[in-house]
Amino acid sequence: MGQSLTCECFEGALGSGGNAVKERLAILHKGNKFMRSAYLGLASQELTVKLSEDCSKIEWKVVSKTWTGDQYGEIDLTKQVKTIKLVGKQGMQFISSLEENKVIFEITADEPQIRDQWVLTINELLQDWIDHPEHKPQSSLTATGTSNKNEYFKKREEEIAIREKEAQERKAKFGTQGMKFTAQVMASRP
Repeated sequence: MGQSLTCECFEGALGSGGNAVKERLAILHKGNKFMRSAYLGLASQELTVKLSEDCSKIEWKVVSKTWTGDQYGEIDLTKQVKTIKLVGKQGMQFISSLEENKVIFEITADEPQIRDQWVLTINELLQDWIDHPEHKPQSSLTATGTSNKNEYFKKREEEIAIREKEAQERKAKFGTQGMKFTAQVMASRP
């Protein structure tokens, strides 16, 4: 009948404050207008920023076309963002979970209440995923969803390198002990 205004990520965590969380999520799903610094701080751009329906990413798009064409992008909350910090009276920064204290996105709201609502809701969402990993949705970031393809593929290569390194570390535990340990490793694979 009607459209659900919450996402699966908060299903088990709503508790008594569930209506407030649903209302804040509904506003984030609709999106808000924000400003960001552009061209080395010489200009600013108006953005529309919203939370995806599955709560896995932040989607943004420049409101007016620029001489470089449409600008848009996605920020993967499931892998890229560690927290959101307040900046000044109306600004907020998305802090990277991949690199320590690196700002990956900085925007300024029209009103402090809008900024506070976004910071509170996204940080609650991230904390819920830490407390209840089963609520965390799968990453839905795609190469077509980002305006910086090189950055996307660089991150994909880093993820692959990390997985390969972990596999090498698992293999190193067994060393050259022979077929006995090879059989154990093969048997323990899912």
